Amino acid sequence: MNFLLLQINDSAFPIGSYTQSFGLETYVQKGLITNKDEAYNYLQSLLYTQMLYADLLMIKLVYEAETLESILYLESLMNASTPAKETRLGMQKIGSIFIKTLESMKLDLPLLFKEYIRVCKYPTHPSAYAVFCKTMGIDFKEFLQHYIYAQISNTLTNCVKLIPLSQYDGQAILAKLHTDFMSIYEKIQTLDEDDFCNAVIHNDMQGMLHETLHSRLYMS
Repeated sequence: MNFLLLQINDSAFPIGSYTQSFGLETYVQKGLITNKDEAYNYLQSLLYTQMLYADLLMIKLVYEAETLESILYLESLMNASTPAKETRLGMQKIGSIFIKTLESMKLDLPLLFKEYIRVCKYPTHPSAYAVFCKTMGIDFKEFLQHYIYAQISNTLTNCVKLIPLSQYDGQAILAKLHTDFMSIYEKIQTLDEDDFCNAVIHNDMQGMLHETLHSRLYMS
């Protein structure tokens, strides 16, 4: 068992994910997500759109990239393809804190990851995570599936708080999504750079509308 992989995907890993909802708070305040069934539909839709074509495809493309320049280019594409300012800054903030936390752990970081840290200007969480796992020699399927579970679990925690839902409902939703996690891994194998960030715009719209909410618990 790779305990380092478990650690960097743990909800207690201090990268500030709990401060971001990435538009979810807007959905809830507008009354678009009000119960456990709507929460499940939202998470399933998120998994097959925004997460698949942005975060997860970024991880795959970084893993397949042969040069650091290619990785930086992918980061620039992801940042340019995220029109909601709060969402874009949120991704960058989590990416930067992810890197700083790894540095604080006094690990024997690979040279390529150190060089990535030195030259990257706007790291995102998916790209920094992928570069780290790749350079540490962690199995692609393993670190991708850990990421899928961790991110959906974090978003579900936000659903439980915002809607609100019971913890029992939250765990039932998560269990129901297990088969989707496997399907997503198979789907990602068929995608390439032409599909990158080819996601629905509705989440971007909610992310932009979040800036004008009267009261907010989250930064995005």
